[in-house]
This record gives sequence, structure tokens and C-alpha cells, in this order.
Amino acid sequence: MGQSFSKELKQFKLSLTEWRVCVALHHKAHQRLSDLAQHTSTDVSTLSRVVDGLLQRGVLVRDRSDEDARALALSLTEAGRDLTLRIIPLAQVYERVSLSGLTTAQAESLRDMLRMVYDNLAVLDNE
Repeated sequence: MGQSFSKELKQFKLSLTEWRVCVALHHKAHQRLSDLAQHTSTDVSTLSRVVDGLLQRGVLVRDRSDEDARALALSLTEAGRDLTLRIIPLAQVYERVSLSGLTTAQAESLRDMLRMVYDNLAVLDNE
């Protein structure tokens, strides 16, 4: 699914990782790089390069964190929000196709199980 969706993202000049950054910031603005790394399942060094590219292209902006005035946080610019909103319907098509044949309850159960797997694996990152 990721490979197929990546091909679709080329028309928007985005990689899959860049899309994950945009959609994560669409759901929750003003994220620090470390939080964004966790929400996108991307290591910080890779994410830093991706973010730099999105900043240069005017998709993201850095500002002071709401939680800590000394820290910097990332948010979508207006252009970044517009881009993300244009792609969301396409992402929803991929989600519908991937979950076809599952009931709503089964799809929610799958999401819950995947969250549990990610949470379980986070223990390995902290060691």
C-alpha cells in the first residue's frame, strides 16, 4: 500500500515520509521534532532532513513551542494545509480499499491492535 500511495504522491511532489509529516501536523499542529518522529515512525535524523526540505519549500514553518518557549515546534503553513487537504481524499480512498471486507468494528479492532504493536515496540526504542 505504501509503495502504491507513494506513486500517487509524486503528482504532489511529496514522498511518503513528507506526507506522514504533513498529515501528522494536520492532526496536531505545533509539534516538536521528537514528537513528530514518534507520530510518523521516522528516526529523528531522517526526519530532520525531511523537515528541512519542507521548510525550504514553504510547506512548514518553525515557531516557538506552546509547551516550552525555549523549544521550537513545527506547523503547516497555509500552503501546507491546502496541500494536505487536497491529498486527504486520496488517502481516504486507499484506506477504504485496504479495509474493504472488514466491518467497522473489525477495522477499529485492527487499528487498536496496530497501536498496541507500536506501543509494545516503543519499549525497544527506550532501552
